[in-house]
Amino acid sequence: MSKVSEQKHAHAKLELKVSCELAYPLATQVILLVKDSRTQNWDLTPYKTEVIVNYSKPKFVTGIIVDYYFEELQTFRFICINVNKPNNPDWNAQEVIGYFDYDLGSIVSSAGKKVKNRLMSENRSNNFITIMAMEVKESSRDVKLQFQAQNITKKLFLRSTPQAFLVLSRANEDGTFAPVYQSPNISSMNPLWPEFDIKESTLCNGDLDRALRIQIKNYKGNGVHVLLGQCTLTLRELLEETDTRTFQLRIPSGFNGNAPKDSILTVVKVILKEMPTFLDYIAGGTQINLVVAIDFTESNGDPRSPESSHYIGNRENDYQQAIRSVGTILEKYDSDKMIPVYGFGGKFNGNLSHTYPLNDNFENPEVFGVDGIMEVYRKTINNVVLDGPTNFSPIINHTAATIKSEISKGEDVYYILLIITDGVITDMDTTIRAIVRARKLPLSIVIVGIGEADFTNMNILDADDKPLSVQEIDPLTDAPVTVGRDIVQFIAMNKFSTEAARYSLPKAVMEEIPEQFMFYMKENNINPKQFS
Repeated sequence: MSKVSEQKHAHAKLELKVSCELAYPLATQVILLVKDSRTQNWDLTPYKTEVIVNYSKPKFVTGIIVDYYFEELQTFRFICINVNKPNNPDWNAQEVIGYFDYDLGSIVSSAGKKVKNRLMSENRSNNFITIMAMEVKESSRDVKLQFQAQNITKKLFLRSTPQAFLVLSRANEDGTFAPVYQSPNISSMNPLWPEFDIKESTLCNGDLDRALRIQIKNYKGNGVHVLLGQCTLTLRELLEETDTRTFQLRIPSGFNGNAPKDSILTVVKVILKEMPTFLDYIAGGTQINLVVAIDFTESNGDPRSPESSHYIGNRENDYQQAIRSVGTILEKYDSDKMIPVYGFGGKFNGNLSHTYPLNDNFENPEVFGVDGIMEVYRKTINNVVLDGPTNFSPIINHTAATIKSEISKGEDVYYILLIITDGVITDMDTTIRAIVRARKLPLSIVIVGIGEADFTNMNILDADDKPLSVQEIDPLTDAPVTVGRDIVQFIAMNKFSTEAARYSLPKAVMEEIPEQFMFYMKENNINPKQFS
């Protein structure tokens, strides 16, 4: 009898493209929740669309990437919200337009992998959501593109220069188009948009002959943007080596107006490049170093009391769980497994410190692996005096200084600073400045919140929707300095309070790090040593 390999579980990566039809134009965003099959609770995922303002038929550019498992019932809740409090990062603070529950298997088995349904709401409003699934073909290639449009309208028909933006969409299997990129607005009759990078899998799902539609629109504050012209092409056409790559812009039937006869779109730049992967860097010798900072402020409560976040009894407390969940994964990427561990907000040997080495060695604050972290943590609990305040900026600046020293020695490193805290941050402005200044360094910051404190500020630091900025002015752009990439990930431990949910804690903590890592390497043109 021949040997047959074990059948693998059916698994695929899917992109869910979402659009809505609303009774009124709103500032719309869609948030994804998933039902825990063990607890039947709805758990918030990090996946969500961008916010589209003042439009009753939003088609979201940001797709939702999910893993599909044939053998599992995966039930999702799509919550459509009106972002009427944009300064509050908590989606629960926004107005809920409605929600739609559906399982992923039913989506992929629907005609065209597409479902449309009414959004459930208390007032039974006439709002609809459409979800289309497409299997993502894995590709490590990126496409760099730049476009310019010329003569996009006749001056006779405009009272002012158009605020022109470009929308790039890819064809779906049913002939419809889903947006995958939107440019900034350019005030010009001949707008030259900045170059941008897009993954080949996002642009055309690895199919060079998939139809791509480019639309030029005039931005309107009421959300009803005016189509100035469009053309349809393929990536293969874009890559053809010709002296000029120009495409005629036309306004199709059903739209008002006509594009000028000399209205064209020019492809200024197109480069298809094989990109290294996260594993290429690891194989090439890039060291991922973990730094742990633990909160010893008095808001944690007396460690001798079972009510304290630091109480050590018959089971691991939340601090220990966070250390073990994250550290067990990260130590495997560290060749020597030596991890610096600091305490902050407490009095250590009688002195208040926000960067105190828990092994009492300022010259060498490292311990060996997760077991070493657990050992110095338990030792510290018996000796520290909990105090305050809760300041993050000292440990961020300390870690940044360490990274700069490593880079100056030519070390190939990437650092992850794990901050475990129970409290409301008291040096918010200083911390934001510290994060913004660290934006150019190979650093990710993971903040794990312990207990039931108000973690609104932590969500602000996470900066998924609104980039952090400081009032310092960039001398090159005369604009406020902003974080060039999102380097902070916040996780609230109370979201993982059940035994079943704890299994997903490491994934929730770690899932943004490879993307942050790759963004840094790409932004700084750093290739892995073994990548040619």
